[in-house]
Amino acid sequence: MLDGVQGISFSYVLCGIIWAVALGLAVGNYACSLVHRLPRGKLLLDKPPYCGSCGTLLKTKDLFPVISAVLLRHRCRYCNAPFPTSHTWTEILVALLFVLAFLQHGFSEPFYLIVFIGVFLITLAAIHANEGIIMGKVLLCVVVAGMLYRTLQDGSIYGFFAGGLFGLILGTVIKYKDVRRVGHIYSLPQLAQLLAVGGICVGAHAFPAFLVLFGVFYIAGKLAGKIPLTVPFGFAIMLPVLYPALGLFYGH
Repeated sequence: MLDGVQGISFSYVLCGIIWAVALGLAVGNYACSLVHRLPRGKLLLDKPPYCGSCGTLLKTKDLFPVISAVLLRHRCRYCNAPFPTSHTWTEILVALLFVLAFLQHGFSEPFYLIVFIGVFLITLAAIHANEGIIMGKVLLCVVVAGMLYRTLQDGSIYGFFAGGLFGLILGTVIKYKDVRRVGHIYSLPQLAQLLAVGGICVGAHAFPAFLVLFGVFYIAGKLAGKIPLTVPFGFAIMLPVLYPALGLFYGH
């Protein structure tokens, strides 16, 4: 779990962790804008950060990741309207993701692709929790990053292609009653789409482990309460993606 920093001086590792936290919080803060704007069809850069309730432009003191939200008790400074606590969790989870990816891979090509996958999985889950929808645009971003990551790791396109195909077939078989046809176009069940995306990200070798993790996290989420399906889905992808060398995921 510390493969990326083995043999490196403690001072460098500490600086890397600090830098990863800073980057993660900044990216997480930006991801919160995606969580609010994407479901509403708003452009990401149409205006500076603003309150979703009163529309007031936020000042620098309102935008410190985690700190501002905690001090304001998750309410707008100007209209006192509450905003989702998922914003704070998004910032914390993205920062944690950056740290874990740095410790495992250093600041390398896998690091950037892994955090790309993770940030959009977290964004997907936050939108699902707040709005009750699974956005195809966000899933597409995960697919693109997953393809690039698997090709980089495997040296071929077989891993993501086979993994995605396995997931698509399995999800369609399980939810075959949900397949819909409009004209000459078939609409695939949501489960088939999620399993296909998971297969693309983890690859064919780790697909069975992804299924097991997905099932375990899903059951845990059900026992814990109303946790969106995209939360266990994201965890089931990120664990084997972050730690691909673990024998658990490759049957060694």
